[in-house]
Amino acid sequence: MTADFERLARAIHLDVETIANGDGWIVTGGSGSHLVSGSACDCIDFGVRGTPCKHVLAVALRRGDPDVLETLRLLVPLPRRRRSPSDA
Repeated sequence: MTADFERLARAIHLDVETIANGDGWIVTGGSGSHLVSGSACDCIDFGVRGTPCKHVLAVALRRGDPDVLETLRLLVPLPRRRRSPSDA
């Protein structure tokens, strides 16, 4: 699954809960709650574009999808190592 940076950045801030029967996830945050099942979502963005929306990406992050995690690594640079006084 590929992810665009803007949607992925938004996905990081969403809450993901597994549905009790295991048939999907409820993703909340922003304007409300949405149902994600498999790689589909009930939001308007997914319905219009047919590509992964922020809700689908939030679930992919929760599940540890390797492609989405790699995109996240490209989006967020490694923090610079702080220099200690002994490094001077």
